[in-house]
Amino acid sequence: MPSQQQSGERPEGIPFTEASWLPSTHARKAFLPEAEEHARRIIDTVVAVWPSGSGLEIPLGTAATVALLPHADPRAPGSARLLASLRPADLVTVMRHMWTHLWFRHPFLVERAGLLHLWLDSVSEQTAAEVTELVHLLFRDGLLELGADPDRRLATDLLGRLMQKLRGREAKSGRGAFHTPDVIADFGTAMLNVGAAGDRQIGEPAAGSGNMWRAEAAHLRRLGKDPADHEWIGVEIDPLSAAVLAANALLWGLGDGVVIACADALTRDSGLTQAHEERDRAIARRNALVQHFTDK
Repeated sequence: MPSQQQSGERPEGIPFTEASWLPSTHARKAFLPEAEEHARRIIDTVVAVWPSGSGLEIPLGTAATVALLPHADPRAPGSARLLASLRPADLVTVMRHMWTHLWFRHPFLVERAGLLHLWLDSVSEQTAAEVTELVHLLFRDGLLELGADPDRRLATDLLGRLMQKLRGREAKSGRGAFHTPDVIADFGTAMLNVGAAGDRQIGEPAAGSGNMWRAEAAHLRRLGKDPADHEWIGVEIDPLSAAVLAANALLWGLGDGVVIACADALTRDSGLTQAHEERDRAIARRNALVQHFTDK
C-alpha cells in the first residue's frame, strides 16, 4: 500500500501523533459533496489503496467500522483527530471495542456481521498499519460524517457498492448477489408506497446487501415513520453479503426487529427458523452477561 507521504495525506515533518494533517470536523462537513458523489469517492479510495487478491473482509470491515463509529458514539466525528493520532495497535483495539459496544445493543446483528470484524481479534503489525492508513483516508473523505447523518447514509448502499466493486476486480468474482441499483430500488419502493398501509413486516427473499431495505427505510422516514418500528426479514445465501446486510441494518437504524438468515431462499423455511433461534440465543447471551456484571 502507498505510504501517507506518497499519497499526500500527511505533510512532511508533521509527527505521526499530531494528526494536524486531518481537516477539522467543521471543514470536513462543510466540503462534503452530495451523497451519491460522496459514496463514490469513498469507494474509489478503498479500491485505490487496498491491494487486490488480499481478501475482502478487511477493507469492507474497516469501512463498516468507521461508518458505524458515530452509531456507537455520536462524538466520534469530533474525535477524529484524536483517533487518527493513535498507534496502529491502539486503533485496532478501539475498532474492536466499538463492535463489542454495539454487541451489547444489537447482539444478533453484530454476530451476523462477524466476517466484517472477527479479523480484528488477530491482526499482524503490517495489517494494522495498512488498516490505520485506510482509516485515515476514510476520515479525510468524511465517512464519519456520512455515518452520523441519517439522510446521507440512507441515500445509497455504500457498503454493498463497495463489496461489488472489490469483488469485480477479483478473478473469481462470480459469486454474490446482484446489486440492485439505487435508482431502481428507490423508484420501486416509491411505487409500492412501502409502509403507507401500516404494514409492519418487510421481507426480502434474496436480500443481498440490502439496497431494497435502504430504499424502504428512507421511504418510511419520508412518511414520518421510524424504520426501527418495523420487522425486517431477509435471506441471503452468500455469507459475506449477509454480513454486509447486518452491518447495513445497524447503519440504517433498522432496530432489533431484524432477522437475517444466511441460507438458500429456495429451501423449505429459507433458514428463518434457525435465524430466529440464533437471534434469541444472541440476546440471551447478552442478557446473561449484563446480569453477571449487574450482580457483581
